[in-house]
Amino acid sequence: MSKKKIIYMVVILIVIIASGLWAFDSRNIQTLVVSYVIDAVLFALLVLIVFKQSNKTKININPQDYKEWISEGSVEKNNRLNINIFTLDDLVRLAIDADKRVIHDSKLRKYYVFMEDVTYVHDHVFVNQIMENKQQIGKILLENGVIAPEHIDTGLYYQKRVGNRLGDSLVALGFIDETILYSTLAVQQKMAYYELDTKMELQDTSWLSIMSTSKARALQVLPLGRRDDGKLVIACGESAWSGIATALQEIFGPNIYIVAARPSHIYDILERIEEKEETDKIKNSFAELLKERKVEPYERLSAEEAEQFGKSYLKGKLDIYLFIKAFGLANQNLLAQIPDKEAIISWLTSKNILSGEITNMIIALSKVIKKQDAKARQDKVMPSMLDLLMEAHYITSEAVDWINIEVKEKKKPLNELLVSNYLVAQETIEHADIVINALKKITVRAKIF
Repeated sequence: MSKKKIIYMVVILIVIIASGLWAFDSRNIQTLVVSYVIDAVLFALLVLIVFKQSNKTKININPQDYKEWISEGSVEKNNRLNINIFTLDDLVRLAIDADKRVIHDSKLRKYYVFMEDVTYVHDHVFVNQIMENKQQIGKILLENGVIAPEHIDTGLYYQKRVGNRLGDSLVALGFIDETILYSTLAVQQKMAYYELDTKMELQDTSWLSIMSTSKARALQVLPLGRRDDGKLVIACGESAWSGIATALQEIFGPNIYIVAARPSHIYDILERIEEKEETDKIKNSFAELLKERKVEPYERLSAEEAEQFGKSYLKGKLDIYLFIKAFGLANQNLLAQIPDKEAIISWLTSKNILSGEITNMIIALSKVIKKQDAKARQDKVMPSMLDLLMEAHYITSEAVDWINIEVKEKKKPLNELLVSNYLVAQETIEHADIVINALKKITVRAKIF
């Protein structure tokens, strides 16, 4: 708080006290009323001064949440290009993606990630300054007639209680939407605004070979494609950041054109790109699994492991760890990292190593084996495709009864009937087949059948 405001507050308090003492000494009702009115006005003025001071929004960060990724160190001035990252969370994600560590300089009170000729910095003081500068957004919105003065007052109060920026507070309260907010900010920055469609399909994603989605998220940018004049159009959520234009030119070259856009839409599209990348990766891995038969599942287990698997199976339990090892879904180095063999499914799923469907199939297989009659296992009865699909909740018991009748009457292959009647997708059939065939071959190695 400035010295000037402190002096104002002290003077107001002195006047309030003096006015009260004067009214009390006079013992006149009219004088008391006048004194109370003056005191009320002065008190309101005092509250206004304090309120304006406390309205400055701060970004509170908790480094303890990222302790394992942050190292203490001293950073010297260098000629690197500095790019400011808005949140510590984004900086840590960026470091993880690049296999780097975040360096915290306690003297400078900043966090750094060093990459080649670029330094990514999270400086909460700089961020707060950016946020304070954006208080001007209220004035612009008022001048444009988009909101009323009382909306600003409510937004400031909400901002104080929640800690958002004023513009974000006005959006949260429903006074404006994000389009109005970020198009107004674009005007403030003398930039064009682009309304992103979250369902849009990017025609050119070649930029992914230059910039990861994690880095794009940290910078709040999304390359859209090239215009007829050859310039790469890049949507930017925080176009006011110092150095963002220079940073993008360093990455993509000078022939770029930056437009302002809604950060939430940038995040939504980036998330969809990541989901597609992950899905494609999983599909490709299983496509390879379908093609390659060089190593049979049972060959990945030692004689002792095969015997252990067999004993568990005959007791009605699927040893999921050994099954996955034999299945070839995780190599020996990866399996060695698993902290708890009993939690192998959740661990591999959390690392995006197992797809959701294969996870469903393995869990379903475990349940089928557990429910299977001991005599059926002794009689070498393997879990069926229908048992697996039903336990995985892909089909109902009614559908199983109907499909069994159809198989007998129409004498068509089971898989064909399942797919042609839209009960199960072809890819699901293939995944279920892989799981069942893997079990058959492992049981042969275990000398169960």
